[in-house]
Amino acid sequence: MQPSGVEAAIRELEQDVKKVQEAISMLKRIRAQRTENGAGRSRGHRRLSAQARRRISEAAKKRWAALRTVKK
Repeated sequence: MQPSGVEAAIRELEQDVKKVQEAISMLKRIRAQRTENGAGRSRGHRRLSAQARRRISEAAKKRWAALRTVKK
C-alpha cells in the first residue's frame, strides 16, 4: 500500500517538528550555560560619584573655553 500525499506531508512535518524541538532544547541548554558562567548578564548602570561628575564637568568646560578662544 502506497502512502497518500497527505500522509507523506504529515510525516515530513512531524520530522520538521522534531528538528525544531531539538534546536529549541539545544538553545535552552546554551542559554543555561551562559547564565551559569555569568555571560549574558546585563550590567547595571555605572554610578559616578559627585566628585567624578564635577571633575568631568570642569574638564569639559575647559575644553569648550579653549575651543571658543581659538575661534576668536
